[in-house]
Amino acid sequence: MAGSFFTQSWYRVAGLKPRLADHIDVTRHRYAGQAWYALSDPVSGRVHRLTPQAYLFAARMDGKRTIDAIWQDMVGELDTEAPGQEDIVQLLMQLHSSDLLVGDIPPDAGEMLLRRNRQQRSLWLRNLCSPLSMQFPLIDPDRFLTRTMPLLRPFLGWVGLVAWLLLVLTGLVIAGEHWKELSANLLDRVMAAEGLLVLGLCYPIVKALHELGHGYAAKRFGCEIREMGVMLLVFFPVPYVDASASSALPSKWQRAAVAAAGIMVELALAAIAAIVWAEAEPGVLRAVAFNVMLIGGVSTVVVNGNPLLRFDGYYVLTDVLEMPNLQQRSTRFMGYLVNRHIFRVPLLPTLPANLYERAVMFIYAPTSFVYRILVMVGVSLFVAGHYFVVGVAMAVVTTVMALLWPAAKALWKVATGLQYRVCRGRAVGFTFGAIAAVVAGALFIPAPVHSNAEGVIWLPQEAMVRAGADGFVSRVVVQPGAMVAKGDVLFRLSHPIAEAKLRVVAARVDELAAKYAAEWVTDRIAAAVTGFELNQARATLAREKVRISDETVRAPSDGRFNPSKPATDFVGSYVKLGELVGYVTPPAGAVARVLVPQGDIGLVQSRLRRVEVRLADRHTDLPSSLLRAVPAADDTLPSAALASDNGGSVFTDPRFQQGPKAFERHFQFDVTLPEGEMAVAESGFGARVFVRFDYAWEPVGAALYRRVRQGMLSRFET
Repeated sequence: MAGSFFTQSWYRVAGLKPRLADHIDVTRHRYAGQAWYALSDPVSGRVHRLTPQAYLFAARMDGKRTIDAIWQDMVGELDTEAPGQEDIVQLLMQLHSSDLLVGDIPPDAGEMLLRRNRQQRSLWLRNLCSPLSMQFPLIDPDRFLTRTMPLLRPFLGWVGLVAWLLLVLTGLVIAGEHWKELSANLLDRVMAAEGLLVLGLCYPIVKALHELGHGYAAKRFGCEIREMGVMLLVFFPVPYVDASASSALPSKWQRAAVAAAGIMVELALAAIAAIVWAEAEPGVLRAVAFNVMLIGGVSTVVVNGNPLLRFDGYYVLTDVLEMPNLQQRSTRFMGYLVNRHIFRVPLLPTLPANLYERAVMFIYAPTSFVYRILVMVGVSLFVAGHYFVVGVAMAVVTTVMALLWPAAKALWKVATGLQYRVCRGRAVGFTFGAIAAVVAGALFIPAPVHSNAEGVIWLPQEAMVRAGADGFVSRVVVQPGAMVAKGDVLFRLSHPIAEAKLRVVAARVDELAAKYAAEWVTDRIAAAVTGFELNQARATLAREKVRISDETVRAPSDGRFNPSKPATDFVGSYVKLGELVGYVTPPAGAVARVLVPQGDIGLVQSRLRRVEVRLADRHTDLPSSLLRAVPAADDTLPSAALASDNGGSVFTDPRFQQGPKAFERHFQFDVTLPEGEMAVAESGFGARVFVRFDYAWEPVGAALYRRVRQGMLSRFET
């Protein structure tokens, strides 16, 4: 307690004779080696923590002695360690506003009604500030929990903990063995209509068991659970249980156990679901088990088990670290650092925290803030992708309540707060100067811009061997895998009809030539007509000879010959003109085909400065350049290696079974591959490559706006 020792408002409370309400339970706690006293109110379910000096004063309020008399006695006993008058006034206000004081003055009905209305408004304001987790209390579950407690008591001890560990380890082993099958097309399976239906049915049940886990754990340690209701989690109704009474438990491990009970229930359900999923045949039961695993795993990692959000993991962390109200204290600590070291507020009270606590708060405050914003934005985008109006409304509310409103309050406090009356010029200058610097930097200071893409080593067009004519393969001249030179014979084709036609055309030429020679002497006019026919016949003969020569398939370039199917299968088979019959692969890849998202095509076409390429098994970026581009966007993948199922970054549509189809269209570019260490002998055609496109620099604000706009357009395009 570090308020002023004297205050001008002392006369207002000096003659009062209050006492603590009879229904208050007091428990002594220790946090970081310091004693605290928890005042538990079973009526409201809230717990209030007092320092030893504050509780010593509150415990002496018996309804007979005045506030001034109690304070005078404490000053005589504690001397300089006694709380000041301002601290006492603040304590009385806190206890009074929490309905923990009883006095000799009859209660004011109007004030009680006003306080009730204020509490209701506080509940609605809390729901408004947390649009992703609005709460509506409904029933008192204490009697139900008390009656059913004997059924679960054997599991709420060391035996149950060991059984839970074995169950979860079993589930983890099963999930690890089937991880590839579980994670294949995860997003596609979840977002399918039947997947969403099963997920919507399983989620409330899993969450109901989660909340009952909190309730039973709290009852196990003797707490009363007086509130159960519905929480609109992302506007989806799920049950909740208010187990805040457990914060009065004297042992931090008991408090942590109550907070962790919901996580433990979900992990146990996920482990049971993993066992069922592994044993069940494809069908409804397997789909339900899969969704229970998904709910238990994702909610534990992202939300409930993550200490950066104020859910179960947060309370476990605060209890284990013995740092209650970590989030609020961290926020105040960051404000304290700003006030002391930047604004240099005079006479600033010292923050009651040791070096360890300050280090924890310094790390936790920015980390939790960033993570909370990322989760809210991610959820808003996810919802908006399916329910646009709802998602946009959530994004607006989140932006206003999580960013704009706190920023506005902070600016108003700097501009008008009494604590800055001495250093207001410095505070206002630093605050608005920092804002101006950030805005100016975002608008005018250029920053490097780049994007990354994936591709595969691509065969050049001249490496593809195609049939030059229709015909039957009579002979495969070169063995598969042999090195060939450009022009070497690879296949020989035959076409009996074409060969017979060639003989017919040749005979016709001979006939017309003889006729022309005879008519040239006897009838010049007829000879002219015959000569015209002879020229046509000779042209036809030339075409047929070319066609017959095309029946010899030759190597288009130097390299290694690889037929498209085994040589024994080729002999006697019929091939059509232009059909791909094999490859002549060069000794080193020279081209990579790269997929560029639609959002980056404008940058590649207009602002590209440099291209760098790296093979998947290399750690060196090498210079490259663009060769050509496919003029239109397409959803066809040049190689299955780029699909997410095979380790690539492109999500594919499972509805297409004939070949991989991307969910989003991409532009295809060919880029050069440097020689040397990118030899095909080591990497092979079809191996994955990573390409970095560097563009002309632009201001950070412009780049951020472009990325957000691209993301919105790509996500919400119709």
